[in-house]
Amino acid sequence: MHFMKDTIITDVQVYVGNNKKPKDNPGKKYDTSWATESVIANPLSGYPEFYPRRSSWFGMTGGAFVVIKTNRGVEGYGMTTGDHASAAVIRHHYRKLLIGRSPYQIEQIWDILFRASLPYGRKGVAIMALSAVDLALWDCVAKLREEPLYVSLGGAVRESIPAYVTGNDFSETREINYVGQKLAMPYGPASGVDGMKKNVELVKYAREQLGNEREIMLDCYMGWNVEYTIRMAQLLEPYRVKWIEESLPPDDYAGYAELNRKITSTAIATGEHEFTRFGFQQLLDVNGAAIVQPDIYWCGGLTEAKKICAMASAKHIPVIPHGGGAQAWTIHLLFAEPGIPWAEYFLGAGMNDPIFTCAFDRVPDDGKLSLPEGIGSGLTLREDAYELLAEVL
Repeated sequence: MHFMKDTIITDVQVYVGNNKKPKDNPGKKYDTSWATESVIANPLSGYPEFYPRRSSWFGMTGGAFVVIKTNRGVEGYGMTTGDHASAAVIRHHYRKLLIGRSPYQIEQIWDILFRASLPYGRKGVAIMALSAVDLALWDCVAKLREEPLYVSLGGAVRESIPAYVTGNDFSETREINYVGQKLAMPYGPASGVDGMKKNVELVKYAREQLGNEREIMLDCYMGWNVEYTIRMAQLLEPYRVKWIEESLPPDDYAGYAELNRKITSTAIATGEHEFTRFGFQQLLDVNGAAIVQPDIYWCGGLTEAKKICAMASAKHIPVIPHGGGAQAWTIHLLFAEPGIPWAEYFLGAGMNDPIFTCAFDRVPDDGKLSLPEGIGSGLTLREDAYELLAEVL
């Protein structure tokens, strides 16, 4: 066992993709591009030039990858989105605040980085960058302790967790025992009544395909408004929708409170694009959601996610992390937090990962994820990983 005072961070390296393709592509290839290529209601749906595809306006789709090195020879890995923007914050600001500190001081480091970036941070890219550093610290400490990350997070509270699948393709999921399926809703207020009818047709079709035993959830990606959400909830009541997700911009706390108060046929879920416990506190203070959905790549990492889970538990509100089944670090959180009932799984998540191999299977077995294996996050760099990355200097 290595003691905290004897272990220091000696270097912090930051990488982004260099547009090279991996030499091999293990596993079955799946099309998971619905997240950027499918027609989905979104914040720019009101502008015809941007409506058909989210990729026409969506920025920072690439990842920033951080490696924390220690004098013990142990490395910790973390990631976020934000590409060069997040990487620049880590390399040119956070790095100098990390070197020489003990990786065990995760809470202190989080506080230092958050306070140091207050002039330009609090939300957005700065917190995304902080999330990547935080994940790398947790991975590093679990490796130093020679234990799985979920043990470092408090220990397992379950042996398996049900998963729901996200996407509008039913061909791969119809026969698999997922607890349900979340749909990208194609139409918002800009499409008028005709769009509302088409949304209803999609949900009706999903119910026919999935039967009555599975749940249906709706992803609206900040593309609706209060009136539209209320009307859609009324129209969709016959199809027993489990929740309507992120129908408003994340800062519309009053709007979420109104939805959560007025809509009784389904639950209101949000939090994917919320940042830190301070943002979630605002959401919880107005009773703006029946389900909260932090993303550890964005909300402040595992350190902040644990606080958000504690805050939600005090109000008996379940937490269902965004992208949970796709992120190895989040899967460990799923097994360490009793207030998380389900995992979100993107079809094929982790099967074509060009950077990492994983010590455990991130593909649900019979619709459930199993307890993670391996030391730390369970992630190991592939031999050619650095060939696919460009270091940020």
